[in-house]
Amino acid sequence: MSLADAKQEYQSALRQAKKQYRARVNQGKNPYLTVLDDILENTPIATQESLGLVSIPMESIAGTKTGGRHTAFSSGFLPLLELNTEFATKWCTLYEAHLNEGIQQPIRAYEFLNRFYVQEGNKRVSVLSYCHAASVKAEVIRLIPPLTDSPEIRIYYEFMAFYRLSKINYLYFSREGSFMRLQTVVCKGAQETWTSDDRANFFYFYTLFHREFLALGGADLQLTTGDAILVYLSFHRYSDALQQTQVQIRDDLQKLWSEIEILAHHKTVEVSLEPSLSPKPASQPLFQSFFPRRQPRQTPLNVVFIQDRSPEVSAWAAGHRLAKESLEQAFEDQINITFIENAECGLYDEAEIEAAARGGADVIFATSSEMMPACLKVAARHPQVKILNCSLLQPHPLVRTYSCRIYEAKYLMGILAGMLTQTPQVGYIANYPLYGVCSAVNAFARGLQAVRPDARVILRWQCQPNGKPLDFSDRPDITVFSGRDQKAPHPRSQATYYGLCRRHADGSLEEIAYPVWHWGNIYQHIIRSILNGAWETDGGDGFHGISYWWGMSAEAVELHHTDALPDVSRHLLDLITRHIRSCEYDPFVGRIITNTGRVVKTDSNSFTPEEIIHMNWLNENVDGAIPVLDDPPAELRALLKQQGIYPDSANTL
Repeated sequence: MSLADAKQEYQSALRQAKKQYRARVNQGKNPYLTVLDDILENTPIATQESLGLVSIPMESIAGTKTGGRHTAFSSGFLPLLELNTEFATKWCTLYEAHLNEGIQQPIRAYEFLNRFYVQEGNKRVSVLSYCHAASVKAEVIRLIPPLTDSPEIRIYYEFMAFYRLSKINYLYFSREGSFMRLQTVVCKGAQETWTSDDRANFFYFYTLFHREFLALGGADLQLTTGDAILVYLSFHRYSDALQQTQVQIRDDLQKLWSEIEILAHHKTVEVSLEPSLSPKPASQPLFQSFFPRRQPRQTPLNVVFIQDRSPEVSAWAAGHRLAKESLEQAFEDQINITFIENAECGLYDEAEIEAAARGGADVIFATSSEMMPACLKVAARHPQVKILNCSLLQPHPLVRTYSCRIYEAKYLMGILAGMLTQTPQVGYIANYPLYGVCSAVNAFARGLQAVRPDARVILRWQCQPNGKPLDFSDRPDITVFSGRDQKAPHPRSQATYYGLCRRHADGSLEEIAYPVWHWGNIYQHIIRSILNGAWETDGGDGFHGISYWWGMSAEAVELHHTDALPDVSRHLLDLITRHIRSCEYDPFVGRIITNTGRVVKTDSNSFTPEEIIHMNWLNENVDGAIPVLDDPPAELRALLKQQGIYPDSANTL
């Protein structure tokens, strides 16, 4: 490489820089490097730390630290000054050295929100950028902003916690909780550090995946490569992904591309809070009016229920079997029902659902959220089959989900607990940190707070065995507590702490109230919508998934309570129930503060369904915390991978 050759390359770099410059100007954007000092003028910094010598991705270099000479470069770090300048001469010398022996001296840079800004070594970065280098060695100082409620800042704090474990800085996400989810899908404990082999293996997979993601148009989506990787690893074991070739990754990624596009769409989920009673009117081309309308279905609808457990051992499965019986009574000869139990339809096994689709099913109800990945795989192969999964807010255009707003009943239970407790402490047993669990806890806490502002909810988790009894028998100051929601069908598993319980002076427990899931009403609404055509007009623009999330207004949820309640308590519950049923009352109305002191809602705004389902914080009157399970039971891992929640503190890894 001669100096003359280097000058020719400089002219090539200059042409590219001018092209970048013009494109940015035409877009109304800054055509030069971003200056970190300008950003920091209005941005407080809480602290800074030295990261030492690290390898930083070239694509993460956003600009320069100071304003000096920033106009000498395009936004892509290519040179803008003419060839006859001293700047160009130094650039050419660096380019020649890079090709002959490589640039060895590290640059100096600042990192802010996982973007890097060069303090010393701008021309070295420019040469490496022109040569399409993947990374550069740098001495890095990290500038850390204060933790706020901004999603951008909270994701950054999650990144810093993840970086401390993995030392990976090329991966990023656009959604909160994703770093913890990645830690889970690569089979790492919440606090487990990555070995050098872990980093090497993941980098190899990431490099292949990133290349194919961009080749398919990933740069045009409002997603990061990390976002797409989480989708990919929802369908493929990480251990298998590490063994795949680039061609295999390309083929698998193409099959999942519609799923990734849906994730990038502005509104990926349409939540149905009330059943559609009849088809929505739709405009049609004039010529269609000359043809007869679709006639009512002449043959029975083939409906298949698939359960991963038996009603003899699972209260959940037993509830869906009862719902199946109510369907048979409601529709008689309009439907044929097949009920499959103990099906193995886990994360990577869809054989039972596939067999049902091939066997002529018109509608498939998969009653466990663990079956969602299997449902998606089958739906892609059999789009004519209506497949629904009983889970919260993870639908696909080809798979709808359904569940109950059980938090409405929990709110009433909290009110009742406040009226009955003899002390300011009320117990609550939660099962696992999954979607919807915190909204139930918080609704209960809000109900308690409404009638007894001084009372506290003492929270214990069924999934965290710590020697403390789940009936609160070790706490004489707790006379009322909320236990498990459903009894198992077989007597040996009957829990004495079921529903809202009151402990008497002799130690005996009395069941006061419990929530009821009316699955039969939900299934009737869905089947009726299919038979009368409302299903077709509920949605289906190719991007929106439909999630049925029905509550008391749809008679999907109810609170049963003992007849021995005092009249005043019963009348108050009935009054509030009527207001919730008519959608005139919101259990989460008003200002809400978490038990860590964070304001999550003011008087003037309301929670969206997504915010309620994804709650990862606890109300101010709850004593307890959301657990991070380092080693969950094997049967729970897939469920946590899909619907696990993590504490609202952004620094939880």
